Amino acid sequence: MIVFVALAVAATLGLAYWQWTRFQSGSGTFQNLGYALQWPFFGAFIVYAYRSYLKYENEMLDDGEDVSPVDRRIAERGEMTEIDENFLPRRPSVDVDTFNSLNEQRRSPRSPSAETNESS
Repeated sequence: MIVFVALAVAATLGLAYWQWTRFQSGSGTFQNLGYALQWPFFGAFIVYAYRSYLKYENEMLDDGEDVSPVDRRIAERGEMTEIDENFLPRRPSVDVDTFNSLNEQRRSPRSPSAETNESS
């Protein structure tokens, strides 16, 4: 995992350098400068995400149990919270015949003879 993080950070720094050299070239624009400044932030985010992942993993190992932090918090509260059934609107129920009548084809399909006459 650390190899992946190192390669990803190296790639973002390489892309930042590439955009910086594009900015300094004769055809470079301020968009290249923006990208050159943006890529290191992506690399920093990768390092931040990896450190957060390690923190969560260490929390699980410190407990000595194979319980995720989410399950542990649910156990601490004593109950699981649920969404109310009336939160979302109900799905309409339509039988097949009603559905077909609502989605009836309004235009007739083109006949093969009409297609050949138009292409000539």
